[in-house]
Amino acid sequence: MTEAPAGRSRCAASLIAVLIPLAALAACSHVARLGPSHWHAHWPWRHAPAPPEPPVHELLAEVPAGAASPALVQSWNRNNLRVSLTDLSGAGEFTLRPVPGHVWPIRLEFLVQPGAFAHLEIKGDERVILAVPATGAATVLPVPQGIYAPDSAIALQLHYGP
Repeated sequence: MTEAPAGRSRCAASLIAVLIPLAALAACSHVARLGPSHWHAHWPWRHAPAPPEPPVHELLAEVPAGAASPALVQSWNRNNLRVSLTDLSGAGEFTLRPVPGHVWPIRLEFLVQPGAFAHLEIKGDERVILAVPATGAATVLPVPQGIYAPDSAIALQLHYGP
C-alpha cells in the first residue's frame, strides 16, 4: 500500500511540472513586447526627441535679373543660423543680406546635399571656398569666423557649382 501513494505523488508531481511551464508560456503570449530592444519604450527617463526648430526669416536672398529665387529654409540650431541649400543643384549665384531691421547672426552655417554641387564660394569681408562632399547624407558647412562682421552692412555673395 505504500507504493500506490508514491506512484500517485510522482504522477501528480510530473503533471505539475508540465502544467507550470505551459501556464507560463500561455501567459507570455499575451506580452506584446518582450524583447530587450523594446524595453526602452517604457522607461520613465526616456524622453521623445526635441522637435525641429521652426523656420525663421533672418536673411534675404537676392538673385541676378532673370534668375529664379532659391527657396532657402532658415532655422536656428542653438546660436547658429542654418540656411538649407539642399534644393540647389548645378551652378548658380545669389546674394544674402539681413532682413531690414536685423543684423547678421553671430554664426552662420549651410546645410548642403552632397553631390548637388562641388564647391560653395562665399565672398564677404573675406573669401572662402567650401568643398561639398560627393556622397553621403546632408552635411552642415559652418562659415568660418571673419568672412563677415556681425555688425556690418555688407552682403554675402554665394556662388555654387563645380
